[in-house]
Amino acid sequence: MSEIARIYDEIADSYFHFRSRPWPEVELVDSGPVLDLGCGSGRNASYLMKRGFEIICADISLGMLNMASRIFSGERVQCDAAFLPFRDGSFSTVLYIATLHHLEDDLRLRSLMEVRRVLKDGGKAIISVWALFQPRFFRKFPEMFLNFIRGGDFHDVYVPWRKGGRVFMRYYHLFTRSEFLSLLRKAGFSEIKYHKRSFRSRFFAENHVAVVRK
Repeated sequence: MSEIARIYDEIADSYFHFRSRPWPEVELVDSGPVLDLGCGSGRNASYLMKRGFEIICADISLGMLNMASRIFSGERVQCDAAFLPFRDGSFSTVLYIATLHHLEDDLRLRSLMEVRRVLKDGGKAIISVWALFQPRFFRKFPEMFLNFIRGGDFHDVYVPWRKGGRVFMRYYHLFTRSEFLSLLRKAGFSEIKYHKRSFRSRFFAENHVAVVRK
């Protein structure tokens, strides 16, 4: 089991209660079947199912999938986002929200290539990642720079989730806009529409979002 899967298994119940609203990007889904990759609490899948979409939930964390079953009655699949157990061209839409940034190094590119593989020709993927240059991470820059000079990646951070007196440190790779778009192109996506999504900051992108087609 990966470390990120173990952590989300541990925090699944508290995450379910604190992350209940669907992402605004669910409104960009216009055709199914849909794969909600990194479905987490099931909030996006539940919203889309109620609107008549055929949808499958997939997540590496069994704990999160069990929580998702409280609000989502459809098919749930435990899998690694870099090794998808679906046939080529299975989905018209892949919703890949706030998950890619949990993957390390080459697995990020592999995962995007897998997303492209399981899309139908002309299919659409909606992908979001956390942005590097946002105020809540500015104070971490000295720590990130120290990690860089020790041979690590400046963009890598660990973000705490607190539950019952315990602290769980979740791995994130924070993206610049150019890195995100470059990775999408390397994965084989050519038609890319980009926008930013912020919930707290008026001036900085907190999330990079791309709508891509196969």
